[in-house]
Formats: sequence, C-alpha cells, structure tokens
Amino acid sequence: MDKKAQYMNNIFRYLTQKNDTEEYQTFIALLGMLRFNSNLSDYYGEEFVELLCELLPRIEDKYDKATLIETIVECCFIDYKFDEKYWKGIFEQYILCVRENATSVEHISKCLAGFIRAGISKNEVFTKLAENLEREYAIWILSRMDMNDLENVSEELLGLLIEAREAYNIRWRSGIIAEFLLLVHPLCRKYAGISQITFMYDSYKGVYEDCWPRGLLNIKNTLVTLKVLTLKEVSILEKLDEVLEKGADLDSMMVKSLYDEFFDGKDPLDVIFTLPE
Repeated sequence: MDKKAQYMNNIFRYLTQKNDTEEYQTFIALLGMLRFNSNLSDYYGEEFVELLCELLPRIEDKYDKATLIETIVECCFIDYKFDEKYWKGIFEQYILCVRENATSVEHISKCLAGFIRAGISKNEVFTKLAENLEREYAIWILSRMDMNDLENVSEELLGLLIEAREAYNIRWRSGIIAEFLLLVHPLCRKYAGISQITFMYDSYKGVYEDCWPRGLLNIKNTLVTLKVLTLKEVSILEKLDEVLEKGADLDSMMVKSLYDEFFDGKDPLDVIFTLPE
C-alpha cells in the first residue's frame, strides 16, 4: 500500500476510536462525501474497507449506520467481495435504516442497486421494501429502480409492482419531455437555471452539448415497448435530432412546430404525466 494511503488509514482509525466524539463525527462527515468517490476509496484500499466493516457493529445511530452501509456498498462496487451471508446481514440492517427514514430516497435507490450488483435479488429488494414501508414511500423509492423485468411476484404484491412500474415509466417519461422542453420552449430555455422546477440539465446548453436526444433514440424501441413514449413522440424526437444536427436556430419556426406537434393543443402537464395506452 502507498505510504500516504497507509497514513490516511491510520488517521481514520484514530478518528473512529470512540463514538460520540468530535473526531468520530468528523469521520462520519467525511464519509458523506467520500462514499461517492470511487477513486479515493480505491486509493485507501482494502484496509479502509476493513475499517468500515469493523466500525459497523459499534454504531447505533441510524443515520450514521445508513451512511456507513452506503459507503461499504459503494466501496465494494468492483474490487471487494464478501460472502452471501455478510451481504444479506448488512442488507437487513439497511432496510431497517430505510424504514426509519435514516437516509434520502436518492441514496437509497443507489445503495439498493449496489446490493443487487452484489447478489441480493431484485425480488428480495422489492419484497423487503413492500413489507417494511408504507406503500407510497415504497413506490417513491421504486420509481428510481427498473423493475420491468421482475418476475414471480406473489399475488398480494402484484398490485404494488404494477404501480411501481408505472411510477418508474412516468419518471422516465417526464424526464424525457422536460429535456425536450428545454430545447423547444423559449421560456424553459431562459428560466430553467433559476426556476425551482428540476431538470436533468441546468440549461438547454447541457442538453445540446450532450447530443440529446441522439443517445435516447438508440433505445427508442424499448421506450415504445414499455409505453414510455408513443411512436409519434419518438418520431418528433427524431425530427428534433435532425434539426440539431443541421445547427438550426432554436427560436426558429421549425423548432416551434415540433412543440406544437408534440403536445397537439393539449395541456402539457396532462401529456407529461399520462403514459401511452
């Protein structure tokens, strides 16, 4: 191990000698940023992961426990492997943290995806959420996770699965149309960066520079099959891609006509939040 990495691990061990100290709280605060930086967790190496695993049984605070488990899962994305019993054990602990609202929905969905990569089945994740959470909260989390390929769900949970799939597709659809609006609607282009409506990109420039919607069109058949978009809506995105490819002015009548064609005189919110039949 690099000497500097060893030195940092020694500091981490010093910080975590005792719970409920300023040093310990400093370490937990660092984890809040470190867990999503895979380069740093790789740099600190296996000893850092071992420290996290040793620390977990000592933690009683639900917020700290959730942060620590999320960090372990992130660190073990590629290089560190535990046996099935260990993964199931910390998964059970994490579900309790989720039930007690100890972390955010975004962090939950990311961490659960990590557990699935580690070998916890989608069925088990879905079932545990259904058994431990209120229906609305479970759907809120599941809307960020693709459950379209989930099979062999019990009859009593089938209704929840249908709602979760619909929520996932609505989330996907609304995101697509939001980026469409960033390009074709002049007020969205002007005010997206300062409004309190959340877009995937901060401004239309990000959408444009990311060659959107070309990447999206690579999965157009999936979007239609899952009834996220209609064939007509996909064709309009294809026309928009052609317009962008030619470098047309976003304030041109050609671009405006795409907006009119997409919404066809309907309330945009009705269109955004209604899945194709």
